[in-house]
Amino acid sequence: MRGIRHTNPKIVKCISETEHQMDKPSKDILKAIFDKVNRDDTFSQRIGVKLIELLPGFARATLPITDETINIYQMAHGGAIFSVADQACEAAGNSFGEPAVALQQNIHFLAAGKSGDFLEATAKVTHRSNRIGLIEFEVRNQEGLLMAIGQQVIYFKKGKPDKR
Repeated sequence: MRGIRHTNPKIVKCISETEHQMDKPSKDILKAIFDKVNRDDTFSQRIGVKLIELLPGFARATLPITDETINIYQMAHGGAIFSVADQACEAAGNSFGEPAVALQQNIHFLAAGKSGDFLEATAKVTHRSNRIGLIEFEVRNQEGLLMAIGQQVIYFKKGKPDKR
């Protein structure tokens, strides 16, 4: 699995320990979440974001940059880059079969995109407690250029998952 790459040994250790602590959802739960994200996230559909991979605590989403997702400087709009990252985080956070919502997200834009680029966001849950989780993400273009990195803090809602 090609995911977020860390050079900090403390972060690598944290990810490794967290993976062992997390419950592994069934394939049926993962499929239901995958289908729900792609079917019900109408904003993402409107701009062209697609969830393409979902594993426990990990997700990958894509977005083609078009003339409809660029800014006044003919660069990929920051909101479009943020949105593909947010979709990957949404799926990764919800991949445990328990409803999760974002509390906070930060993003660092590192390179500009342009119309014709194809973006891929990967998100990985790096910490999970009873109620709070931390997701780290990155966004790359079709050439592998790192365009953005960031983190999202999520809140795990208690109760039964929404099965609509």
